[in-house]
Amino acid sequence: MPTAFGGQSQQRWGDNTLNAQEYMRDLQLTDLSGKPCHTGQARGKGWVLLVFFNTADLASVQTLPFIQKIADAYKESGKLTVFAVSQSDEDETRAFADTHSIKVPLLVDHGQYHSMVYGVTAVPTLYLADSAGIIQRKAVGFNANALNEISAKVAAFAEVEPTVIVE
Repeated sequence: MPTAFGGQSQQRWGDNTLNAQEYMRDLQLTDLSGKPCHTGQARGKGWVLLVFFNTADLASVQTLPFIQKIADAYKESGKLTVFAVSQSDEDETRAFADTHSIKVPLLVDHGQYHSMVYGVTAVPTLYLADSAGIIQRKAVGFNANALNEISAKVAAFAEVEPTVIVE
């Protein structure tokens, strides 16, 4: 009987696709500067927006500047942490950040391990989790309505006026 490792993700992980109202598994990765980033610690300060993306994917290229806009809109409230998890290598991710002025912490998912754990089947995939770790909104692909809904949910939690992210 073959051992189920590596690319045999369905045998190893099964159907792990996370959806709204499920508990978000915590992850810890380092950002491009080597700083550890942990979703569990971030949830201690408020909500977490976790975005899986690939630098070569058009929908990811369209979405990430709006993710930066969400991060900027609620930065002063201190109640939202945004992590963008790249399926690309460090050099490609760094170049992408420079080209598109992305300042949110970019984490590299080496071997797409965390993508498998989260059941990510398409990019970008966005998870907005509350401080208890419950996913309040999930979105796949470029979705203007979802980006605005995420903004509205964060604003309600932070008790500030919502920012329209995509007009």
